[in-house]
Amino acid sequence: MTARWRVELGEWKTLAEQREAAYRLLGQLVGGSVVVEHDASGAPFLPALPDLHVSISHCRKAVAVAVNEDAAIGIDIESRRRVSSGLVERVCTSMEQEAIEAAADHEMEFLRFWTCKEAVLKMRRTGIRGFGSMIDASSAADCIVEQIDCGCSDVVAAVALAKV
Repeated sequence: MTARWRVELGEWKTLAEQREAAYRLLGQLVGGSVVVEHDASGAPFLPALPDLHVSISHCRKAVAVAVNEDAAIGIDIESRRRVSSGLVERVCTSMEQEAIEAAADHEMEFLRFWTCKEAVLKMRRTGIRGFGSMIDASSAADCIVEQIDCGCSDVVAAVALAKV
């Protein structure tokens, strides 16, 4: 099995609704209903498919899931939201900050960088705690990072696949 992922757009009001939609989408991706558990680091896994690498992300307007048998995988999805300059300075490299400032849509440009970074951190199983390192996802040597077309201008996503 090669890496596979899916995105579903919607309008979920609660975190529980977002999770339910993500788990349903994950079930469609693997071909059946799923029980999702989380390890000590918070990473999801499927007890019935212990060798399958799984990543899940959700936001108010979309859910995304990714699976891979061969290597670790991470996915992140975000919908448009306000972004503080402090957050940009804290998690972006100087080159990324310049690109954000030059972009016509600062918020969405930041979220493009953010989703790539978070996908890499999920793939590495460090999660958002790793943002202190200000990783540059475009030069991460341990994985391939790809932005995903979500079919909506207010939603961005990225997937990171570990190199084997």
